[in-house]
Amino acid sequence: MSFQRLQPGDRISHPMYGLGVVEGMTTLDRDGRATDFYRVRLSRGSSMLTVPVDRAQALGLRLIVNGLAITVACLHAPIRPLPDNDRERVVQLQACWQAPQPAALAGAVRDLMGRSRTRRLTPGDKRWLANACERLSAEAALVDAIDLFQARATIQQEVALLKSDAA
Repeated sequence: MSFQRLQPGDRISHPMYGLGVVEGMTTLDRDGRATDFYRVRLSRGSSMLTVPVDRAQALGLRLIVNGLAITVACLHAPIRPLPDNDRERVVQLQACWQAPQPAALAGAVRDLMGRSRTRRLTPGDKRWLANACERLSAEAALVDAIDLFQARATIQQEVALLKSDAA
């Protein structure tokens, strides 16, 4: 999937800074040359973030397009196996966290829950899972313009269903 140029008003996710809205673009001097940057207003607080347009995808900036219904559908798609090796699994989960494909995060949650059917989740797996569910909830709430608590409750309910299927 190629990276689309973002437009003002686009809702985005950044792997380190969370959710925000593109307010526009600006050109700044970087190392003696003019460089285009996205201006992003972050959802938490009133912070602004500038992200170089030419590095946006590599930095993990992605357009949020998944509402609650699509996220739930991704959670119930067929499970793909994750690596048994802890380090390889962490690398794969991190790639899903930063992937430009919006469904990758929900798919990784599903796959990790599938893994829990046959193996115990490590403390790191559990932390990643909690953070991923919170991010999915926040993204769905933003896209669907619903209360975060409602989105969180739905995601938690669906993950609980995956857990009960795993038991």
